[in-house]
Amino acid sequence: MISFPRIGMLDGIGFSGDPLVLVQQQELSRMASGIAIGKDLGPAIWQASFVTEPLPNARALELEADLGTLDGVINPFEAYDLRRPAPRYHADGSALDGVLASVASNKVIGLTGLAAGQLIAKGDYLSFDFAGGRRALHRVSSDTVAANGAGAATIEVRPHLRQGWTLGLAINLRAPRGLFILKPGSVAPKQYNGTQCVVSFAAVQIP
Repeated sequence: MISFPRIGMLDGIGFSGDPLVLVQQQELSRMASGIAIGKDLGPAIWQASFVTEPLPNARALELEADLGTLDGVINPFEAYDLRRPAPRYHADGSALDGVLASVASNKVIGLTGLAAGQLIAKGDYLSFDFAGGRRALHRVSSDTVAANGAGAATIEVRPHLRQGWTLGLAINLRAPRGLFILKPGSVAPKQYNGTQCVVSFAAVQIP
């Protein structure tokens, strides 16, 4: 039986389109003096669009069938930044996952449980499951760091951590994935030639 979130739907397919983009939920208002004031309306969320390479018709139909199991916006699937599916310096799977040891200002986090000297690069991602069955997906904003001899490192990430995290959470560094749903009406197959098809769709992170 099919279970959710769907896992591995993006694997083994070449894609173009827009990579993950962090979209802020904000508004900008201007006072009579002309001063602009920004306001956060909610947490920033990831969005992306995916366009496959030309696929054999049979493979395109398999992907469309997979997308169909999502029942539109109802069921989630795992997605990630196709430019960085694994840590930059440990793409061979050698990275160890970590443990959330400290948090400061909801953006500076301390990790333990890493290998001594393990590199965490700017632009790498991490994910973790937390309260309410939710999953966080964050990108490293600070410069590349190496874990110390005790396997600990401190990094800064975006977006800011949402409420619900607890110290001791398992942090996925090896293959970080977010939970996404389809944008309504975005699935669009297009015949490329008689034997191939291009499938496009867009997704938004579940906050």
